[in-house]
Amino acid sequence: RSETTSRGTPELAMISATDGTEAVLARTVQWDSLLNSRLVTETDVKLIRAYDGQGPLARRAFLEQSGPDLAQALLNVLRNVSHQDTTDYVLCLIVEMFVEDKTNAVYFHRAPGTHEGDAYADLFRVLAKPHWFAQEKALFCLSHLVDARLGKDLGLSAVAAACGGDQAPSVNAKPMGVAAQTVVQLVQWMCAQLRSPSHATRSVPSVVAALASMLVVRDVRPLVTHSGGVELLAPLLLPTSVASSTLSAYSSQNEVPKRDVQLLYEVALCAWLLTFHPPALAAMRRNGAFTLGLVDVAKRATKEKVARVSVLALRNIAEGVGERSANSGGAGAAGVSTSSPPLRGVDEASLLKTLTNLSQRGFVDEELVVALEDLRCGSIARSRDASGWDVYVAELRSGSMSWTSAHCDEAFWRENACKLTDNNCALLRVLITLLVPEAATSGDRPSMESGGSSTTPSMHVSSKTLAVACHDVGEFATHYPAGRFLVTDLGGKEKTMALLTHPDDEVRKHALLCTQKLLVANWRFIGRE
Repeated sequence: RSETTSRGTPELAMISATDGTEAVLARTVQWDSLLNSRLVTETDVKLIRAYDGQGPLARRAFLEQSGPDLAQALLNVLRNVSHQDTTDYVLCLIVEMFVEDKTNAVYFHRAPGTHEGDAYADLFRVLAKPHWFAQEKALFCLSHLVDARLGKDLGLSAVAAACGGDQAPSVNAKPMGVAAQTVVQLVQWMCAQLRSPSHATRSVPSVVAALASMLVVRDVRPLVTHSGGVELLAPLLLPTSVASSTLSAYSSQNEVPKRDVQLLYEVALCAWLLTFHPPALAAMRRNGAFTLGLVDVAKRATKEKVARVSVLALRNIAEGVGERSANSGGAGAAGVSTSSPPLRGVDEASLLKTLTNLSQRGFVDEELVVALEDLRCGSIARSRDASGWDVYVAELRSGSMSWTSAHCDEAFWRENACKLTDNNCALLRVLITLLVPEAATSGDRPSMESGGSSTTPSMHVSSKTLAVACHDVGEFATHYPAGRFLVTDLGGKEKTMALLTHPDDEVRKHALLCTQKLLVANWRFIGRE
C-alpha cells in the first residue's frame, strides 16, 4: 500500500536509549586537566558547563539561545579528546538532549564551525572504538541526525541507484558528500553487527531501532538491501532466532526466552518500510521466513501497534506492492492483487484461520481492519488457485510443502500424476528427495535437465513437508500406471518405510498409508472382508 497512510508512519519508540547515561553523567570530568593539555578550549568548556546539570526548562532555554554553539563544543570534544570516559560523558549529554526533544539534533547540522557532514563523521569515528557503550550511544545519535537532516536529499541518489534503487538520480541531485559517505558506511556497519554482534544482547536491538528510523529515508533502503539487510532481518521475526538478540533477562539458561515486543515491532516496521523498495520486496517474497514470521508476530501480538505494522507489511508482501509501484511508477495501487501470487512457505488454511481470529479481536484502527480483509480475500483467491500445476511445481521445488488443496484433490492427481515422470522423472526424483529428514538443498537436488543427483550440503525437511511428500508419493503410485514400481526403482519405498519410525505422529500416519499404496495394488481394500 501507499507509504503515506492516514496515520503516517507507525509510531516508533526508541529502545533503551538512556540505559547507563545517568551513571556516566554522575561522574566528574576533569575539564581543567583537559584545558591545561590544550585538548579543549575555554569557550567549549564554558558552554558545556553552562548546559550540564541544569533542569529541563533551563536546558531548553539555553539551547534556544546557544544550541548550535553547544553542538559545536560537544563535537570538538569528541574530535579532539580520546579519553574514553570523556567520550562517554559527551555522548550521554547528546543522547539526553535528543531524548528530551528529537528536533535538538538540528543544532548539530547548524553548528557554526562545521562543514556539512562533519557531525556524521565525528560520531561515526566512535563506532570504530571497541567499546560497545559508546558505539550504542553514537548509533542512536547518528540515526537522529539522519532523521533531523536539513534537506530531504542526503546526496545518496547516485549510490542508491547503483545499489538497485527504483529512481534514477536527477540532474539536480545533490552530489555525494561527507554525510552521504558516512551513511553508506553506517549501513554497512549495522549489517555487519547483525551478522556478528559486538554485544550479545544489545547489538541487535540497537541496530534494528536505528534501521527502523533510517529506513524512512527512501535512498537508505537500496543500501540496506544491497548490504544483505533483508536476509539478516528475516530470522529475527522467528521465535527461535530472537533469543540471542533480545533485551530481556532470563532467570536461567534453560528457561525459554520471551521475545522482546519492542524488537519485534521494530523488525516488522523495517519490513514494512522495505516493502516499498522493489528489490527488497522481491527478496521477502522469495524468503518464506518473512511471511511466516510476520504471521506469527501478528498472531501473538498483544499490542495493536505490533499487529498493525505486521499486518501492513504482510499485505504489501502478499500483494507485491513495491513491484507494482516499480512497474507502474506509482506508490502502489489499492485493492487486492488480481494475480494472487502464492506466498512461499505459507499454509493458506492456517493463514485464513489466523486472519479470521485477528478480525474478531475488535481492533479500532481502520487501516488494520481493511488490511486484514484484503489479506483474507487474497488468501481465499490463492487457495482457489492452489490446485494449479505450476503452483504445485513451485512448492515442490522450494523444498517446503503444506496441505494446500492440490495435494488432496483427486482430480488434480488424475490429470497431473503423469507429469511427474516428464524429463526422466525429474520432478518425481525431487519429490522422493523430500522423504528424507535431511534432504539436498534446492541447488543440489536432481537437475531438471539431467535427472541426476548430488551428494552436497543438506537442509532440514520439516515434519509437515515429510507428511505431505509421503501423501504425494502415494497418490502418484495410485494414479500412475506402474507407479508403485517406478517409485520403488527410484528408492522411494525404502525412504518411505524408514519414516515408519519417525517421532512425529502425522509423518508415521502418512508413511504407513504410502507404504500400503506401494506394496498393495488394491490398498483401499486392506482390512475389509
